[in-house]
This record gives sequence, structure tokens and C-alpha cells, in this order.
Amino acid sequence: MTSRERVLAAINHKEADRIPIDLGGTAVTDILAKPYYDLLKLLKIGKPVRIADCMQMWAYVDDEVSERFQTDVVCLWSLYDFLGVRRDAGFKDWITPTGTPVKISKDFNPEKDEKGNYYYKVGGYVYKLPRYGYYFDAIKPAYDWVETPEDVKKIKYPIMSDEEKKWLKVNGEKLRKESDKFIVTDIVGGWCDIAGPMLGNAKFYMDIITNKPMIHALFKKLNDVWMARIDALVETVGDNIDAVIMYNDLGGNTGGLYKPETVREMVIPYIKEFYDYVRKVSNYEIIFHSCGSIYEYIPDLIDAGVNILNPVQVGTKNMEPEKLKKEFGKDLTFWGGAVDPQHVLAFKSPEEVKEQAKHHTEIFMKNGGFVFTQPHNIQSNVPAKNVIALYDTAIEVGKY
Repeated sequence: MTSRERVLAAINHKEADRIPIDLGGTAVTDILAKPYYDLLKLLKIGKPVRIADCMQMWAYVDDEVSERFQTDVVCLWSLYDFLGVRRDAGFKDWITPTGTPVKISKDFNPEKDEKGNYYYKVGGYVYKLPRYGYYFDAIKPAYDWVETPEDVKKIKYPIMSDEEKKWLKVNGEKLRKESDKFIVTDIVGGWCDIAGPMLGNAKFYMDIITNKPMIHALFKKLNDVWMARIDALVETVGDNIDAVIMYNDLGGNTGGLYKPETVREMVIPYIKEFYDYVRKVSNYEIIFHSCGSIYEYIPDLIDAGVNILNPVQVGTKNMEPEKLKKEFGKDLTFWGGAVDPQHVLAFKSPEEVKEQAKHHTEIFMKNGGFVFTQPHNIQSNVPAKNVIALYDTAIEVGKY
């Protein structure tokens, strides 16, 4: 069975030869520079850490690591990373603020102040990487002046340039030819995760309640862009990708960020419109990404068409594997949830990591519907030995 067939079996709730495994196959199932550097050393793989995304400082996962952990997913990266840095510019040496030597894009040229903080300015946004920080945070939004639907019309949001189309076409063909893996692309977008940084998160959280006409106009504009990007992908890449991933964080540690009726009124219609469109014009699967405790929204998400949920942030309220699988296992594929990232992966022993990962895997994998990965990117405080313990568990207990 190929990796692609294995992932598709999981999505279709079929038990394959084993569970599919993802490390580095999407922008939210990756690993940051520091733990990846340590992982390469521990596995005795003599390669440098190559930064794939300059905003969060996560790495390209090398073939040797993918082979070691038997991964099944690979990403067709967009031409630009989340900081707007080009991925085709070649690499240069750099040291992260916390001392990790990396190879980073030659297009990455941040400003540095006298205190050692880094700043990156692009498209009206300003990002800051603190002196001892791990990733860039947005400190100035580009569209905090937007107040009305008329203002929304003034926002210029790109669809896909000819240069990007060529990049995706060439690399999509290359991936499909050279790999049997399930291919995801990160070129499309999302809803709350995009609108928040555009307006400023505090403003967005207020506007979604107090300025509904503007938010509706903004989400409609974004949806028009996302659907046009799907058209461009169908035309340019065709069947050389299998899935797109959409970002829409709705939850915190103790529950949802919004009242269910707010999500139902302000967000769900645009998710449904997008899902309906993608399924009309393509065969692409859609991975829905939302961090946190989103239990209270899941029925509405399913009604809107969501069938793959990531990152499955176990450890937050009401996101226990037993509960999720029992109530939603017939409708959802859980792309994540192998371990609690906040309380276990970073702080417990390898044996405790394996114990929890085994328990979660045995619950999620029954009758298919599970892609093994940690909730979100592996953070800088995670020991490399815990990463190995986690993924070895998938290999050891994931056979049907």
C-alpha cells in the first residue's frame, strides 16, 4: 500500500495496513529549529537545519528523518512563507536568537535593534522576534483602519501570480513523480486566522460582535480569494496535490473563543460555501485546522462539510480522545491528537510520552479515521528523545 493510499483509507474510515504518519507534511505538523537540530544530532544525521518558515522558524524535514519515522505526508510549499520570504532564493547561514545554527533563505533580511530584537516589515505588517524569542509575532496589523464594508473593498489580497503558478506546477509535478506520499499544499488560506492578523486580533474579536457587516464583507472577500486560488490550483497543479489546509483557530484551553451562535452566524456560512465549492470543482480533500477546545463547535463544523480535523488539541477542555472518537468518529478524521503537547510532550519522560501516545492511538485508529501526528508544530522546549519516543510509538502500535 502506498502512503497516499494509506492516508486516503484513513480519511474514508477504512483500516489499512497501518495508520498513516505525518511529520512535516503541513505547516502545522512540523518541528521548530531547536528540537530539529537536536533530533538530527541524536539520530546521527549529518545535515544542517533548513528553515522552511521564517515566521515560526520551523524546519524542512529531511528524507532521512521521514524514512526513519515512516511518514506518509509531504507538503507542496507555496513560493512565499508566512513572513513573505521567498523559498526559491537559496540558503545562507544564520544563528537563531537562542543559538541554533540554521540555513535560512537569502531573501530573509530582518532589521535588528541595539537590544538584539529582530523586526520584519512586509505589506504593511510589522513582525518582531524578541532577543531571546523563538518566532516572530505580529506587532502591527496592515488593516486596522478598516471599519466598513466599503473599506473592505479597498483591501488588495492577491490570488496567485504567474510566478507562483509556475512554482507550484513544477514542484507539484516533481513531488508526484518522485513520491508516493499524500501531498498537501498551504497556498489557500482561512478565516479567523487571516482576519485576526489583518485587523489586529483585539479589534477582530470586538468587530465580530460589534461590527458584523464589515466582518461579513471581509469573510466574503477572503472566500472569493480562496475559491479563486482553488481554481488556479486546479488549472495549474491539477491532481498533483491531494489536499489543501485551511486555518481557523476557534478555541482556547478551556473552551471556544466565541459563543456558538456567533460562530454559527459569522463563520460557518463561509466555511460551508468554500467546502461546497472545492468539492464541486476538484477532488481535493480539505484539512480544517483549529487549535484549542472546539468541542462545542464540532456539530456545526460537520454540518458545514468539515470531515478532517487538525490539530486535535488533546489536553484542552472536552477534547479527550475517548469523547471525540465516540461522538464524532463516524464523521471526522482526526489529523493529530497523538499526545498532549502542553503537558506531556515537552515535560514528561520518553516512557510517559510513549504511554500516552499508545493510549491515544489505540482509541483514534479504530475503524480508520486517524492520521498520527502531534497537535501543531513541535515546540522549542521539546526534547529530541521525546520526539523519537512519540513517532516510534506510531510505528510500534499503529498496525491493523
